[in-house]
Amino acid sequence: MPDQTEQEPEHDPEAPSRRRWPAVVGIAAGLAVLAGVVTVATDPSLLTGSSTPTPAPSAPATPPGGMHDQERPTEVGELDPAARSDTEAAVRNGWRLTDHDEFDGAALDRTRWSPYTGETTGGNGRHLAENISVRNGELVLTSRGRTSAGLAWRGGQQYGRWEIRAKTNPAVGYGDVALLWPDAEDWPEGGELNFMEIPKPQRDETHTIVHYGEDNSQVGKTVRGDFTQWHTYAVEWLPDRVVFYIDGAEVFRTTDPEQIPPRSMHLAMQQDIGPYGDDWIPAPDATTPDSLDFQVDWVRIYAP
Repeated sequence: MPDQTEQEPEHDPEAPSRRRWPAVVGIAAGLAVLAGVVTVATDPSLLTGSSTPTPAPSAPATPPGGMHDQERPTEVGELDPAARSDTEAAVRNGWRLTDHDEFDGAALDRTRWSPYTGETTGGNGRHLAENISVRNGELVLTSRGRTSAGLAWRGGQQYGRWEIRAKTNPAVGYGDVALLWPDAEDWPEGGELNFMEIPKPQRDETHTIVHYGEDNSQVGKTVRGDFTQWHTYAVEWLPDRVVFYIDGAEVFRTTDPEQIPPRSMHLAMQQDIGPYGDDWIPAPDATTPDSLDFQVDWVRIYAP
């Protein structure tokens, strides 16, 4: 496990302190691709199931951590407008909604979320809870200079489906990430599922990655498209498979038993700060804006 960093109670007394290092892309596989901007369905029937917040655990969820070697996928796909679905794959495939956050309030729901602090990407900066806001029906994670933001869902589960609707903004020096992280903090043996990772300044490609095994092996795929637009990103995890989706269409799957996470996991989202890796997140430069937002319209969690 990575070294511990100091708590920053002046920013967030509950924030955990483990370092998060960005996820790595491994050997890519699969060819399915899909589509452009998604339209979120507003039918109340899509929000069936309990909306009662998950009780907070005795200790806040810790942010992802661990040293990753950077590798880029050797195979890529393209978003295919003809394959896009305006309905979430979870709804089309009959998943049961167990919890969600539509970010309709004026502040972050701390019964559901645990912001975290600590070093990001090799000491290039820090996550600060003050860089998280809820405005205009969106969760906003903001990077400012050498500070960024990250947060984790309070409470995990083994198996299910996690889906977000998100938008990234172009800039040099920051990368947007959504992933599942092991509750037991036993990375890499406990796995890591990156269902959205967008490190490039142009925001013209996203990566889906499964991390597994004691040597941090990886499989996944790069998908090219315009990720400055709104898209839905999802991961489906069951005992026999892990499947990634964009805009309701499958982009990558694995059924290898060795690659399936063995224990309960929880959602985490953040921005990482460059430079990181030889060809991953570049360092901020003269073109980098004073602040950069990672916007999330909603989060929905499903059980089989």
